[in-house]
Amino acid sequence: MSLTINLQNEKVYLEYYPQDGVRWINENFDKDEDLLVKRTFNFSKKDITRNDDSPFGDSMEFLIGVLENDYYKINKRILSTDNDVLFHKSIELRIKHFIVNSNISILLKFERLAKQQIIIGGDKENAIDENIFNDIINSFPSRTEQNHYVNSRITNVLSQYLDGVTDSGKAFEKYLERRNKIGNLNTLSSIKNYEYEKYLFILKTLKKMLANIDNFTEKDWQNQIIEIILIIYPKYIKCFSEVMIKDYYTNPKPTNRSIDLMLIDANGTVDVIEIKKPFTNCVVTKRTYRDNYTPMKELSGTVMQVEKYLFHLNKWGAQGEHVLNQKYQSMIPSDMKIKITNPKGIIILGRNDNLCNEQLFDFEIIKRKYSNVMDIITYDDLINRLENILQKFKNNPE
Repeated sequence: MSLTINLQNEKVYLEYYPQDGVRWINENFDKDEDLLVKRTFNFSKKDITRNDDSPFGDSMEFLIGVLENDYYKINKRILSTDNDVLFHKSIELRIKHFIVNSNISILLKFERLAKQQIIIGGDKENAIDENIFNDIINSFPSRTEQNHYVNSRITNVLSQYLDGVTDSGKAFEKYLERRNKIGNLNTLSSIKNYEYEKYLFILKTLKKMLANIDNFTEKDWQNQIIEIILIIYPKYIKCFSEVMIKDYYTNPKPTNRSIDLMLIDANGTVDVIEIKKPFTNCVVTKRTYRDNYTPMKELSGTVMQVEKYLFHLNKWGAQGEHVLNQKYQSMIPSDMKIKITNPKGIIILGRNDNLCNEQLFDFEIIKRKYSNVMDIITYDDLINRLENILQKFKNNPE
């Protein structure tokens, strides 16, 4: 049995070569019975465009779609979908676009998961890129991989009760290793190139801002740096500004405090970030106190500020979660809930490129003192992080 897709006169035909000829199909059609081919194509007698019904007849052709407005419209009744499936006319249609692994209707699965009309290629709204569509098709496990997997699962059970059972798990692992060595290398290379250019642009932008500090307000720094943080700290997916939280320890009655910036990670957990302008002398003192360089007021004051935010967030607890979810639910994924679970802080301020070794040593001690509750990061730390990321891509070329 074989299937072939043919395009003629702006129409899409499927040619079917059944194993036992077509006479039995015609007999079923005469009984008003439909024909289901590979669990994908559902035909009735009216779909036939060519019928080789001789004693030795071996093929039958069906009309499955027509060209309309630059798209081949595949009949929804034939595919058992709720909507016609559209393929852009630039796509060279093949059976693989309809069936994977012999009997899986890929387009029906697409529609059931997406719950909307499936459009492949072209520039229509919500159209799936042809290359992405092909990548998905090619990612389906082959029959060989399925057989290896089944054998591995069975022998894993049998080996617990019987001696001398062949270890099919090793064969499965070797197959996956061979497959992974040749899979999607070009795609990964293109991603690397994009990532390098992205981080290089961020680094240049940050250095340009640092060269013109006075041209930007603290709000400008916050807006720019938070975008960088969301990229180089991928655990965070969202940042909210001017977040009001409850302070129950203010006399004579509770009041509200405003957190400048609150981060939400991929699990919905909140953290606090405080971003200051990059003043030069705001990290540690120039002179020692009993042979120690101590925190400047800008640093110690910001640390205290963040510690209070964390304290009040923790005390707010479940009630705070309820308030935050009510306010920000429309701005986060629908299945996500904001959680206050031992939040941490991030402080970004100052420069450390002009510190001597002794100052850097004492500054590191200060940072580590607070590392269990907050990260203290200078703008030079951000630059170093970005340069190290870029170096990683240079050291791992395509």
